[in-house]
Amino acid sequence: MPLSPQSCRRPLAWLLPLALSGLSPLPVQAHSRQAEAIEVCVLVPRVESVDEGDAVGELPTASPVLLVVEPLRQVRIESAAGRLLWSRRAPAGEALERPLAWPLAPLKPDQEVVLRLQPVGAADDAFAHVRLRAGDAARLRATAALISTLGRSGDAWLAALHTALAAGDVPLAWTLLYAPQAPASDALQELRRELLRRGCGAAGSAA
Repeated sequence: MPLSPQSCRRPLAWLLPLALSGLSPLPVQAHSRQAEAIEVCVLVPRVESVDEGDAVGELPTASPVLLVVEPLRQVRIESAAGRLLWSRRAPAGEALERPLAWPLAPLKPDQEVVLRLQPVGAADDAFAHVRLRAGDAARLRATAALISTLGRSGDAWLAALHTALAAGDVPLAWTLLYAPQAPASDALQELRRELLRRGCGAAGSAA
């Protein structure tokens, strides 16, 4: 569907209903050995809750951005086999920056990693677990090719977001919205602020 100049100037009016439908239905839970449960709302990448508080997500890009509503004290990235690949802990009394750019080499097609997320205020052994899997080679190529065609036009990025959401491709939409290549567009930033404010919906927390 073609977009009018007016709709591109007011993205929330037509993008937000579609965008909200793509939010995680429930926050991911972090558990400690004492069975303490702490909810963590992962906005980017798009993830789905599964059994025992874990979550899974499909990545349309080889270098995903991480955005969590709650302030994080620690992030760990492990291989599917449990080998530590990268970690960062915030200084005492502070939180990690957000969003967090991908700190490793680009993922290979179908590669799996595990994110371990510890929110500020959680027990030292409380981590939310998010299993991420990169798309296949065709999926990663298609995303990279799309981003390369959008240039510095905010309207082009908004139109691509609309197309992805209308097609139900929420992982791609979230990748586009927070892509490092996206322009400094007021409309895009407005949408990012509103989505972060709404979090995971009624169950999420506000920023």
